[in-house]
Amino acid sequence: MKKIFAFLVLAFILLCVNKVNAQDNNSASVLRHIVIITFKPDAPADSVKVLDELYSSLSKSSLVKSFEMGVNISTRDTGVVKHVYVTSFASKEDMEGYRKIPEYAKLFKVSLPIAGDVTVADYWTNKY
Repeated sequence: MKKIFAFLVLAFILLCVNKVNAQDNNSASVLRHIVIITFKPDAPADSVKVLDELYSSLSKSSLVKSFEMGVNISTRDTGVVKHVYVTSFASKEDMEGYRKIPEYAKLFKVSLPIAGDVTVADYWTNKY
């Protein structure tokens, strides 16, 4: 009888641990890398398009967990064009590896002549 009871207690503990692990895996944080670029008023549209395409091509890397981009439509920033690029990574090492991709250096060559301002934020997501 003691063996059956011990087995049931062990099985219960294992079920609880598996449930906690499953919840942790579903709510795993990702490392977000956000770049917001305010373009100079005279930035050529074709140069902006090249930058968008470069970000999009970099997002195909196996190091990237997800990627999205868009144009800021906030009414607070009238008269300026801001593009937002959000790249997500599973780890800090993946983000560091991404920065070593040869095409990554092209981001600076393309963006510096046309960018009036650049804001960058990196953070770990919290799921609630």
